[in-house]
Amino acid sequence: MSVIPEIPYRRIGTILVEWDLVTEGQLEQALAEQEQTGRLLGEVLVSSYGVSRVDLADALAEQWQEANRAATAAVEHNALHPADREDGVEPDAGAERLVEADLRVLLDEAEAARAELTVRTEELSRRLATLETLVVGVTQALEELRATRDPGGTAASQVPTPRRTRSRAGTRPRAGTE
Repeated sequence: MSVIPEIPYRRIGTILVEWDLVTEGQLEQALAEQEQTGRLLGEVLVSSYGVSRVDLADALAEQWQEANRAATAAVEHNALHPADREDGVEPDAGAERLVEADLRVLLDEAEAARAELTVRTEELSRRLATLETLVVGVTQALEELRATRDPGGTAASQVPTPRRTRSRAGTRPRAGTE
């Protein structure tokens, strides 16, 4: 029987709690929702608990780096010192596949977050382009309006407004005469 090596890294929920982006209670609720729905924890936290996609991506990146460093260190240690293994058992291909599978899950989550960020960035870029077009249009309209004014500050195309005059004097009732 082979021993499956443990790769130490913090779970994504733990990182987000440490960063004060969710509470322990929110994490427990999100984990329960994940178990019921089968959705990724990150998706649940973003959709229901106010975690931003950027914060999720940062946390996934940190988690991936921790796992990658630990796995690299373990592989290097075992390659250099096979006799120093505490259990005395050489890792088999099955155990290495499980470690690789664990790392693949982390990588898949990071890639999913990155893809979502890419989609949102593209949408924001389209919105920004629309706003820039609007600003250019408004700026041009203001310049045209300023260009139609003469040096005195009145609009050249503006027709003078006639003054109001009363047709009959004294049409307003006086106080006490109603």
